[in-house]
Formats: sequence, C-alpha cells, structure tokens
Amino acid sequence: MRTTFLLALFLVTSFSLQAQDKKTDPKKKAPPEPKTWMTKKGELLWEEKWDESEWPKTWYKGKGNWQIDNGQLKAAELPADAHHAYSSRDVSDANVVIQFSFKLDGCKWLGGFFDGKGKHISAMQILPDGFNIKKMSGIGPTSKSTELDNAKGKYADGAWHTVVWEIYDKEMVATIDDKDMVLAKADDLDPERSHLELNTGGGQWGLFKDVKVFKAELDDKWPQKRAAILGAMKKKADKLGYK
Repeated sequence: MRTTFLLALFLVTSFSLQAQDKKTDPKKKAPPEPKTWMTKKGELLWEEKWDESEWPKTWYKGKGNWQIDNGQLKAAELPADAHHAYSSRDVSDANVVIQFSFKLDGCKWLGGFFDGKGKHISAMQILPDGFNIKKMSGIGPTSKSTELDNAKGKYADGAWHTVVWEIYDKEMVATIDDKDMVLAKADDLDPERSHLELNTGGGQWGLFKDVKVFKAELDDKWPQKRAAILGAMKKKADKLGYK
C-alpha cells in the first residue's frame, strides 16, 4: 500500500496536530505551512527568498553553475568540475527543521547536506522517482554514505514540491508535500552539525526557493506518533535504528 495513502489514513485516525492543523483562511492565497512530525518549529534562524539579483554574502558558492532568477535559485552541475553542484550557508543550531520548495528541471537529483566543519554528516536526496535520507562520514574521496530510509514518489512532473527535513539529536524525518515520508535513527550520527548545503547533480537544472531553517523543539508526542507511523507503513523499527 502506498505511503501517501497510509499517511492520509494516519492523519484521519490518529493524533490531532494542534496548532499545525488549524484551518486556514480561504481568502488568503498563501498555502498552509507544511507540517512537522518529530519536532515543533521554534525560532526561525534564517530564510532565503532569493529576491535580490546579487549573490548573498551569507552563502558560500562552491562548484557548479548557480543563478538567481526571479525569486528562485537555479543550479546545474558543470562537467568540467567533475563534482556535483553545491552552495552552503552556516546554521547556528544542530537540531533544526529545514524547509524549501524544489523543482527537478532536468537534473538527475537534488537535495541537501546538513554537515559539520570539514565533514559530511547527513544527507537528504530527491530523485525523479523517490527520495531518501542518509548518514555520512568523511569528506571528498574518503567520504562514505549509508542510506537509512527511502520512499517512492513522483517529483519530475514539472511542478514545485515542498520538503520538510527534521534533524534532532540522532533522528531524521523528511516529508514531501505533507504525504511522502522517510524516517530513521542513527546512534552514530555526528552531533556537530553547523551548515546547510544545497546540491544537485547530473543533467540540467535543479531549482530551489523559499529556503527556511528553524530551530527544532522535540514534540513530546513523538514516541507515540513514531510508533503509529511505523505500524501504518509496515516498516520494521529495528531496520530504521529503533530497538
């Protein structure tokens, strides 16, 4: 049974998400804020709307072709680099909610790393037919990655989608469009996380907009919610690091 249906069933039959489920004013054009599951959004640490033509001083531009275009950030890998395209910005807290909208416009994948100084730690990768979360270690040719969970989806449809990636202590939860979900715990996930990297690889453009990073506050209902989600998805807890 598809993840989308299971999460919809879970929403109907399980927990009230309190303030996150308040009805929106139908007169307002802005869509409701995406939900969180493991955490609650605390202080907004920073957001980037890409509404200026100049490259922001707060962002480090690494490899690839990066362009600001009318409120969106476009990125493409350059073959000469022999490396995926990436750009990063510092984050002042290790436990965060990372949220952004994206569009696959010819690239083979896009996503982000939430890393430490001089080392990879965690990754969230979106492909045309699904997405995943990984733990990572090292950097450059010596770096290693281990996929923790994955889910199917359709993201190369020419539409904008929104991802919410929650990282708290040793756990990660990521959802796309409030319906497709991945989650896992890694006891050896490095706690020294200090910057967000946006990245994309292969093919043509990957597009980003409305990037937000919030300080994460653990939801005290998360253990019950997690158990219900794992049961609905029929995912084995031990394979996801829950023992």
